Amino acid sequence: MKTCAGEPSTQIDRSLRLHQATQDSGHEFWEGDKKADLLALLAPIHYDHVLKQAPQSFKMQLSNLLTIALAGLAAASPVELVERQQKLRIMPLGDSITEIACWRAFVWDQIAAAGFANQVQYVGSQNSNPQGCRPTTTNWDQRHEGHSGWLAIDIANNYLANWLRSTPADIVQFMLGTNDVFRGRSTNDIIAAYTKMVQIMRAANPKMKIIVDLVIPLGVGSNSGIQALNARIPAWAAGLNTTESPIVIADCNTGYKTSDLRDGVHPSIAGDQFLATKIGPPLLNYIRESLAGN
Repeated sequence: MKTCAGEPSTQIDRSLRLHQATQDSGHEFWEGDKKADLLALLAPIHYDHVLKQAPQSFKMQLSNLLTIALAGLAAASPVELVERQQKLRIMPLGDSITEIACWRAFVWDQIAAAGFANQVQYVGSQNSNPQGCRPTTTNWDQRHEGHSGWLAIDIANNYLANWLRSTPADIVQFMLGTNDVFRGRSTNDIIAAYTKMVQIMRAANPKMKIIVDLVIPLGVGSNSGIQALNARIPAWAAGLNTTESPIVIADCNTGYKTSDLRDGVHPSIAGDQFLATKIGPPLLNYIRESLAGN
């Protein structure tokens, strides 16, 4: 039986010779190209042939490699893996206002208070609490897809599709556009990025529920770009809203005081608490609907 790497017997002979040479030299078998060579051996070949020809020490090395490969699965119990697969998946998506802020933690408090903590999970490639947030719920889920300094345009064009493949979601909640405005991107370009993100979300999950936030004001420089973007969002959301994949707005701008920005851009604890009061209710509505099968 051939594989992309060639005949099994050729692979086996080469790997066994490599193994014997490293045994004779006393060098570590798993260094550099030696490790890659064994990984190539682990292509779909007849392993019974390998085991018949291999010395015991080689079998032990092969066993060790397989053990290492399965270590990630061993980190979580089968029950934990099943539970995470069955939970409703929420992706907090954004820039630094998502990554290095505490509103995610305060929204989780609302999820826990509503009795949903064991039925939902945050998802994303990040798992962090950079601000050391201390909500009431000590074991809050810290996964997210917040990336400091990133533009909505770049996320839409280069990253979101892969993130949703790696960490699928049922609900996406996002606030993006601040960095685009700082970098001089036009409102039209940002709205186009929003549209592309919705298309990517729905391609990943046709029943995706989406929350888009009105962007919080800036305490430095001009707010004209933020205001122009926020003015466009309601009509944009209404135009893309569907029964199967609804879009709702969390108004995180109206009533937000610039004094609740710790550095002119990012929310203070008071600002995070304000955001949680705006993001939590529509998110809880989506959770209730989703868990009810709607």
